[in-house]
Amino acid sequence: MGSEPKRLSRRQVLGMGLGVAAAPFALRSRATAATPAPARGGFDWQQQKGKSLVVLLTQAPYYTVLQKLGPEFEKLTGISVQIQVVPEQQVRQKLPIELNSRSSGIDVYASSMHVEKRLFARAGWYEPLNKYLDNPGLTPPDYNWKDFGSSGTWWVTWDDGTILATPGSLGLFSFMYRKDLYAEKGLKAPATLEDLQAAIKATHRPPAVSGFVGRGLKNANVPLWGMFLQAMGGTYLDPTGTTLTTTSPEAIESARMYAGIMKDYAPPGAIGFNWNEAQGSFSQGLAACWPDGLNFAAPLEDTTKSKVAGKVGYALFPGTAKQKPFSGTAIDALALNPFGKNKEASWLFTAWASSRPVQLKMAIEGSMTGTRLSIYGDPDYLKAQALPRDWIEAVKGSIDSGRPQLPQIKDVTQFRDIFGVALTKMIEGGDPKSLLEAATKEFEPILKKSLAG
Repeated sequence: MGSEPKRLSRRQVLGMGLGVAAAPFALRSRATAATPAPARGGFDWQQQKGKSLVVLLTQAPYYTVLQKLGPEFEKLTGISVQIQVVPEQQVRQKLPIELNSRSSGIDVYASSMHVEKRLFARAGWYEPLNKYLDNPGLTPPDYNWKDFGSSGTWWVTWDDGTILATPGSLGLFSFMYRKDLYAEKGLKAPATLEDLQAAIKATHRPPAVSGFVGRGLKNANVPLWGMFLQAMGGTYLDPTGTTLTTTSPEAIESARMYAGIMKDYAPPGAIGFNWNEAQGSFSQGLAACWPDGLNFAAPLEDTTKSKVAGKVGYALFPGTAKQKPFSGTAIDALALNPFGKNKEASWLFTAWASSRPVQLKMAIEGSMTGTRLSIYGDPDYLKAQALPRDWIEAVKGSIDSGRPQLPQIKDVTQFRDIFGVALTKMIEGGDPKSLLEAATKEFEPILKKSLAG
């Protein structure tokens, strides 16, 4: 996974980026047992008794729950832990400085893998976890790595099989639609882009209802275009990850389709919509479908605020002959500081925090879309879940079919800015081919500089 960690300048470190925080969805609060049994299968949770840890987490409801569970971990292990939950921007500024200086001040940290994975791994800022997972003296026998699902394990695994972190909350970019409006036209959730286009046209009744609503705002629009791109079998980068493929026939056609749908079938003003404006439009009954994060679904089912409660269907994003229906994914995860002094104690915390009992509690009380598949069939989870059963099925299907919704590069924010402007111009009537060529030409030197280190 790389050798000696690289040192970066302070300016480089401060400019490294932001994570992307997923908005929470709602569950009914229900008490559940969170702490694994102290000696289940003979496992010794007290083996690192007397050690002290500092854990740095991003601000999110599920991490607030984890913070509250800290005393249970201390009682279970005899390890003292200070869990800090702070705004994501602060974490993203603090982490690179700490890690670049090889500071041992943080033992465990939350990492936005969709933004940081390739940068942090190449810099040597993740402690490899394989030796901990493979050691029965350090990992409880009921931990079950496979339970995290293919999307969860893919995100936290490096190219050579090194495991960098444990999966946390997964963002799932899928498809939401009005079941009642689709039923009126004899339609079901679209399985292909052709089905999607037909459904959009059939349900488009302006000004009362638009056939589609989605992100049009520059930067925010790139993940949605990326779904069309991947559905057509396209990619942002070639298999080596070193060359842009954003002028391929699939890239041009997907951009043309995205821009055409936004221009002709989205509500007025959608060119300025991010996910929250699109969510508001859909919840007020102004659109027949909305592709975006399943974790944004809770307000749709709130009968006090939503006009479509009970009428929404949840499904995977439609595909083509080249790609089955799928979900776009982004994830945060728990990683160990490779420069920490108490790595085995840090692993015990991470194994506990990512265990099924603790993640179940984080899902029920902290609205986490975790990747442990067994949770979605758990009776306690099903009783606590306020969203309909087809939402749960869509989540499970999304975890199994997930693909990264953004390119795996360091400068992903600049990528989104440059290509986002191009997409906005397409909605305004610009030519997709020439705009993608210009955006690709603009971003290529940024990518080359990044790859050069």
